[in-house]
Amino acid sequence: MSPIQKAKQQILRELKQAVGGGYVPHLEDLSEPPDAKMGDIAFACFLLAKKQKSNPTEIANEIAAKIGPKGYVSHVRAVGPYVNFTFAHDIFGKDVLKDVDTLKDKYGTSAIGKDKRVMVEYANLNTHKDVHIGHLRNLFVGQMAVNVLRANGYDVVPHAYINDLGAHVAKSVWAIMTLHAGEDVSKEKRITFLRDVYIESTQYLEDHPNTKEQVSLVFRNLEDQKGPEVAVWKKTRKWSLDYLERVYGELNIGIEEWYFESNLIKKTKKEIDKLIKKGIVVQSEGAWIVDLRDQDLGVNLLVKSDGTLLYNAKDIGLALKKEEDYHALRSIYVVDTRQSHAMQQLFATLKLMGFEKELTHLSYDFVTLKDGAMASRKGNDIRFELFRDKMVERASEETRARHPDWNEKDILENARTIAYAAMRFGMLKQDIEKPIIFDLEESLVFEGYTGPYILYTYARIKTLLKKAPKIKKSLSSKHLKAPVERKLLLLIADYPDLVFAVSQTLELSRVSQYLFDLAQTFASFYSEIPVLKAEPEIVTERLALVKAVGQTLQNGLKLMGIESIEEM
Repeated sequence: MSPIQKAKQQILRELKQAVGGGYVPHLEDLSEPPDAKMGDIAFACFLLAKKQKSNPTEIANEIAAKIGPKGYVSHVRAVGPYVNFTFAHDIFGKDVLKDVDTLKDKYGTSAIGKDKRVMVEYANLNTHKDVHIGHLRNLFVGQMAVNVLRANGYDVVPHAYINDLGAHVAKSVWAIMTLHAGEDVSKEKRITFLRDVYIESTQYLEDHPNTKEQVSLVFRNLEDQKGPEVAVWKKTRKWSLDYLERVYGELNIGIEEWYFESNLIKKTKKEIDKLIKKGIVVQSEGAWIVDLRDQDLGVNLLVKSDGTLLYNAKDIGLALKKEEDYHALRSIYVVDTRQSHAMQQLFATLKLMGFEKELTHLSYDFVTLKDGAMASRKGNDIRFELFRDKMVERASEETRARHPDWNEKDILENARTIAYAAMRFGMLKQDIEKPIIFDLEESLVFEGYTGPYILYTYARIKTLLKKAPKIKKSLSSKHLKAPVERKLLLLIADYPDLVFAVSQTLELSRVSQYLFDLAQTFASFYSEIPVLKAEPEIVTERLALVKAVGQTLQNGLKLMGIESIEEM
């Protein structure tokens, strides 16, 4: 149990004893006062007053009078209808610093999820296309969800479900065989070729609608794994998978299990047949559906009248396959908001089938451009490689200007870390339920609420610690009395509760906001408080505080998938 949790438990015990009458306060009843001068923790008396039919201000005064200084609490006073508790920072602060110093990179973690397996599905990109900036939000949200759950002890299985046999693949294979027959493609141009072919085929089919039946035939042959199309599909599929693995590796997207639509077709068809026999799947106008209208979810279309499987059918096959493989207690689907209705239909259908495991749709909104949504078929997306290269170029310029004595290898290595931090933080700082309107020029700004700003704060801390004299370590906090020092201690103390809360709610943007608040507070501390020029006893305490801030920043960045660096 962390110091802040111990302090809150002590406050709850004191409140229970002061009120009496079988009253049991809860953690949810505690909050942060609007002004730090009032105290560190506040208890509102409104609900208690309602139960006792009394005045909340009078009750607050009565409670405050009954509770005296003890343990983690140095002062208790009533302010209006609130009882405010101030921590004894010589005790509380010391335990916070000790906790960080002892646990180091484990600070903020818990074992709440021990022996509980969770599957997180993300990185479900399509073959025969390239990766664009819209995909990055999915990749980073999914990976951060994995990191947060693992930090709380869950046994997490990160996995991807790759659409390697959809309609878009049939279009591409048809176009390669028809419009580019016998064309030789060099290794370095394979993905660009596939991207261009997909755009070309989409336009060609719009201009020549009579060719759509040819593409449908290719689709059916690919599903049945017959005909000359299969060889073209296998070759280009490998190109795509090699590319996806390379991008995922570059971005440290830790997919441990790969599922493919092509491998699940037979299983899905067998499951559909079983559901038909059970009466869960019924025929309607030549197609096969699950009728969910009694749940206001409409009709779940699984198989079209021509016999081809739709995504909703394949998702059923995948859910059953995942259950066979891992028996997870919970499965989290990181899928954009466009699929919310389909996710509801999937979950409802699985429930009708007797599937009782917990299913969660972690929905996120789009990344759009100023002039509208991106679409690979239109070619108006911003490719990941273009975005990355521009970010690295900008970071290289900044690094080169600050460190003219560095060699180009070190500059590039540093710049890549900064660029990846900017990418991730930019995608993760926004509430995932809100859209991101992407502007390339704005994304290249490294100041303010950005990943590079957090990295810079961490690097500044490491530089300060390197300059510090070699003195005996102290984890005392009795001299850390300045408001900004107290605020830093409280922020550090809040970190374990934050990590736990995010694992339960998956409100991932809370971590980036926390790190920014911590970095800004440290900036105030750095400008207001002399660290190395104070008295020796005070220097040791302030260095311990600085070190704890650095460790907490590093741990939070790691949750976001961001590598920290010691010099910028």
